[in-house]
Amino acid sequence: MVAVIYARISSDKQKETSIEAQIKKCKSYAEQKGYTVLKNYIDRYKTATTDNRPQFQQMIKDSRKKTFDRVIVYKLDRFSRNTLDKELYKDVLKRNGVKVESACENIPDDSSGILLEAVLGGVNAWYSADLSEKVKRNMDLNAEKCLSNGGYTPLGYKIVNKRYVIDENTAPIVQEIFKKYASGITIKEICDSLNERQLKTTKGAAFNKCSLATMLKNRKYLGIYIYDGKEIPGGMPQIIDEDLFNKVAERLKLNKAAPGRARAKAEYLLTTKLFCGYCKTMMIGHSSNQISKKGVIFNYYRCKNSGRKKPCKKKMVSKDYIEDIVVHECQKLLTPQNIRRIAKEVVKIAESYEDNSEFNRLEGLLKEAQKAKENQMASLRVCSDDMVREMIFNDLSKIGAEIKELEKQLEIEEARRQKISESSIIKFLTNLAKCDIKDNVVYRRSLIRIFVNKIFLYDDKFTIIFNTGEDEVTISDSLLTGIEKGLEDKSLCLSTVSGHHGE
Repeated sequence: MVAVIYARISSDKQKETSIEAQIKKCKSYAEQKGYTVLKNYIDRYKTATTDNRPQFQQMIKDSRKKTFDRVIVYKLDRFSRNTLDKELYKDVLKRNGVKVESACENIPDDSSGILLEAVLGGVNAWYSADLSEKVKRNMDLNAEKCLSNGGYTPLGYKIVNKRYVIDENTAPIVQEIFKKYASGITIKEICDSLNERQLKTTKGAAFNKCSLATMLKNRKYLGIYIYDGKEIPGGMPQIIDEDLFNKVAERLKLNKAAPGRARAKAEYLLTTKLFCGYCKTMMIGHSSNQISKKGVIFNYYRCKNSGRKKPCKKKMVSKDYIEDIVVHECQKLLTPQNIRRIAKEVVKIAESYEDNSEFNRLEGLLKEAQKAKENQMASLRVCSDDMVREMIFNDLSKIGAEIKELEKQLEIEEARRQKISESSIIKFLTNLAKCDIKDNVVYRRSLIRIFVNKIFLYDDKFTIIFNTGEDEVTISDSLLTGIEKGLEDKSLCLSTVSGHHGE
């Protein structure tokens, strides 16, 4: 077997496994498997949530040449953190005869591997959503007290004990910007003036038209604390008086171009799983250019071979209707017996492929950071030079922040290891079986990923083939009639509709 290695880091922060460490682990894995490594593809400081990864895209392109059979990654999140993108790119590679393998997770490329990845992905999403809710509650409590919730601090303010206070050094710059714009000076001219003086935004960047326009609209400068769409007048110190702010607002209004209508992105949960029953081609998600009087955008699936000058005559199908039926059929499979069986199988697979390298790496880095802190503290105790003491204090501050970050990462990694238990998976699957999942995209996505292998859709029926060994289900006549009736009720043509891809 011939393999290539894909490695990626999204930042230069120490919490991420270095490129060198990723490649070393991947090479070791390749040696164990008896693979020949052809090439390394490396993206530095690129996020896995976007397609803006030149080496990744080159690897996908090179797979068409059929010069390699495997792509080895350190962990699957190095390949992609976006579930849909991961499935799409894995499908492209599969069609080119290439499989993706994780050096750390070692998820098998068979039915058990599909089940393991799907269940663990669902459990992770569930825990993430739960953690997000807890974080949101803490942020809500902070907001009630008008405290900072972290993140971006507007120019002119600084945070002291979680409270917004006026920054005496930068607040005059904010006042200058508002006064100049109100007097008729353009945003570009103001930017040029600020940049000539080498002044910076709170992010340490040069001023530009976008950042300045955003600043001029910021109602926090009126002393209004803003969080989650709610405003608390007097919740923070005021930098700009109301008259000046209103003058600026009036001028901005006069210069503002008419905004384009924003479209909400729909998530097509059946992508890579839904196929045309007639020509066996993958069906893809589209959003119609037709918008109802209430502003509703019609979302649907259509065969890639259908439409103008295309041979397949398969009718389109409403996204919501078919997803609702598929999710309902999946939920019916979550009997107590099946839940226990799946939980036992997943834990068995997970235990056989458990890898503690990331936990050990983070633990090692934490020990190093703690040792460095001890050394600096010892130096501080014997140092009498004020300048040197200040340097040591700065180093201690950085080390302290590093220790906090590493402790946080260790906590997450430990939680990840603990939640792969039979009881936690049973709890997750039982929750999936009982809850109302109509509007819960996390649960809907999890059900489809766990159970659905393929769906073949005809005009009068469709067949679901499951991952878990259950007999395939064919749904016909009445339900499909309902689906198409739903489209007709929405006045969406069933033959050809112009639209754009849903991604």
